[in-house]
Amino acid sequence: MSSPGRTPRGVFITGTDTGVGKTIATAAVVTALTANGINTGVMKPIATGTSAGADALSDPDWLASVTGVGDPPDLIAPYRFRTAAAPLIAAAREGLAIEPARIIGAFQALSARHDCVVVEGIGGVMVPVTPDLFIADLARQMGLPVLIVARAGLGSINHTLMTLECLRNRGIAVCGLIFNHPSPPPAGTDESDTVRTILRLSGLRSFGELPYCAGLPAAWTQHRNRLVAGLNVQGLLDALGLRGLA
Repeated sequence: MSSPGRTPRGVFITGTDTGVGKTIATAAVVTALTANGINTGVMKPIATGTSAGADALSDPDWLASVTGVGDPPDLIAPYRFRTAAAPLIAAAREGLAIEPARIIGAFQALSARHDCVVVEGIGGVMVPVTPDLFIADLARQMGLPVLIVARAGLGSINHTLMTLECLRNRGIAVCGLIFNHPSPPPAGTDESDTVRTILRLSGLRSFGELPYCAGLPAAWTQHRNRLVAGLNVQGLLDALGLRGLA
């Protein structure tokens, strides 16, 4: 348990768009930090599309399961909506309104239980939460640096640099990038130039490149070690100020 009154430590994981692999990256980061002795919590403040099927876990339940955290579900995910849509739309369709204070309160409660909290956003940074609050604003209210998950392929340069510019224009610190391969690279393509170009133009550091692994998220246990090995864990510890806790 962290010390009362301490400034929360952690990271807010966002993506360049939906389906880029934020949830897998979040699980890998939490697993890696925990393996290095960091008491780490996980949070998915808003989950939508939670009625995917009786056999399918929602993202926050899946994250809790594979990372082994034992926090109350209402702290891990204060808001859950059946509708698969942006939070603002999902809440309206279900006759509800999202209260940011409830999310921040849950984050503070998790921060009191852990030395570090890894928060996964939903979609990209400009996904609306309320009519006047976006995902980027949640990261700022939590006081966390942002870690961007980006595809290591065609189209990623534009999406990544736009995400970075949005965050910087809002005065939100960005600690780095994780590159992900959510699908197998097209035959005969070399995606390394994309990664190098993004790093050069953004001035950010990479905290790893996650390989394509078939069958995720169901095959997490099979691929967990390979995914975690793709991370620069020591770099993350330094960037997040966790070195002294490891």
